[in-house]
Amino acid sequence: MRGLLLALLCWPILASATPRIAIIIDDIGYHRARGEAVVRLPGAVTCAIIPQTPHGPRLAEQAAQAGKEVMIHLPMETGGMRRLDDGGLHEGMPKAELVTTVRQAFLRIPQARGVNNHMGSVLTADATSMNWLMEELALNRYFFVDSRTTPESVAEDTARRHGLRSAGRDIFLDNERSLLSINEQFNKLIRLAKKRGHAIAIGHPYPETIQYLENVLPLLEQAGVKLVPASALLSSPPLMTAQKQDSASSSEDHF
Repeated sequence: MRGLLLALLCWPILASATPRIAIIIDDIGYHRARGEAVVRLPGAVTCAIIPQTPHGPRLAEQAAQAGKEVMIHLPMETGGMRRLDDGGLHEGMPKAELVTTVRQAFLRIPQARGVNNHMGSVLTADATSMNWLMEELALNRYFFVDSRTTPESVAEDTARRHGLRSAGRDIFLDNERSLLSINEQFNKLIRLAKKRGHAIAIGHPYPETIQYLENVLPLLEQAGVKLVPASALLSSPPLMTAQKQDSASSSEDHF
């Protein structure tokens, strides 16, 4: 592990300002001990919690108390035979049911200030469902991060059209769970951030990912990189769209 981390201190800084990264840890809620290990990670790691899970609400409380940003990791329909998690959105779901499902998620995880998709290669490509989702999120000024599980996703573009602050995932840290592979992906994240000024990674509460981050996150400051919450790296909506949303929000009461 020590040999893997030494390279972190040698990356040249190409961006004029301090490069910033966000690390979102998805799939929190099913496994209490792993979720608590994520909450204990140093720095501004963002916790994305699946709402209808046994430990989701309590882990959201713990994350907020620890100063971590909390998101809802909202299950969405994917391809193949993979089962949709409880509280998920599926293609063909009526608008009223979709809206109710989203509101129930926020009632269960009230600490959340934004959403990213859990799976969703089918649903994030469905323009109608994404319009309904972003319309609902815009009512309470939630943000959206597209996990980009498919190149056909229209989620991020739809979010911006509805006036949401939004972004898309740049790097998956742990599609392969070995420390060597995670290190390679983390290197890609840092190189991108130092070239572009910012980058967003998504990981999972795997023991290998947690072990790696426990070791590498304390080195970021020395390497000239700043870890920030996901909300700090969002693109603002176009001014005209945002002003339209301000007007709509001021005329209605929403929960």
